[in-house]
Amino acid sequence: MNITLADLIRVSKAETKLAVESLVHSFWNDPLTEYFFPDAKKRQEQLPVFMEYRVKQGLLNGQVFATSTKFEGIAIWKHSENVNRSLLNDLRIGGFTLFRKVGSAKLRDMMNVDQFTSSRREEYSIKPYLHLGPVGVSPEFQGKGYASKLIRPMLDHLNSEGVNCYLEAQNESNVSLYQHFGFEIVAKGTVPNTDIPHWDLIRRPE
Repeated sequence: MNITLADLIRVSKAETKLAVESLVHSFWNDPLTEYFFPDAKKRQEQLPVFMEYRVKQGLLNGQVFATSTKFEGIAIWKHSENVNRSLLNDLRIGGFTLFRKVGSAKLRDMMNVDQFTSSRREEYSIKPYLHLGPVGVSPEFQGKGYASKLIRPMLDHLNSEGVNCYLEAQNESNVSLYQHFGFEIVAKGTVPNTDIPHWDLIRRPE
């Protein structure tokens, strides 16, 4: 059976908490998560606030989809016209709360990473494109086809529209997954002030 966008859940503002919980589980051990929130106890308090900011940003500037009403996985898509928005630009959708929760030093780290990824998108992307990220499937549901259910429908839509897709990855195991979906590595680097590898990937319409 061919899954389409109509088979996914278009996340609403009222479902923000469910989307946040799914992304927190998905990204708990992500390299950037561990860099931003190295203390596991503080991570329990801070990561949900960070993910709430990301979800609200997606709801305001793009589209947020869930695999089903069980929220096994979440994908946030934004058009290239809306993707390069900084933390400062989006203070009204959760930036102040994030600042209060993580502090100025950690917020500065986030802004530096944000600037790094934004500058690379400007350098390596092919506009117009749809940006994918964050995208994640909760660990207990991984390896069961949920990533495909979450990503394939939008890629099929982009095929019909003739639009590129762009994403970043900091986990090598995810890179091979994205390559399976037709993404090509266009650049590789390292997140500033860390030893975390960074990949920029593009998928051209088929």
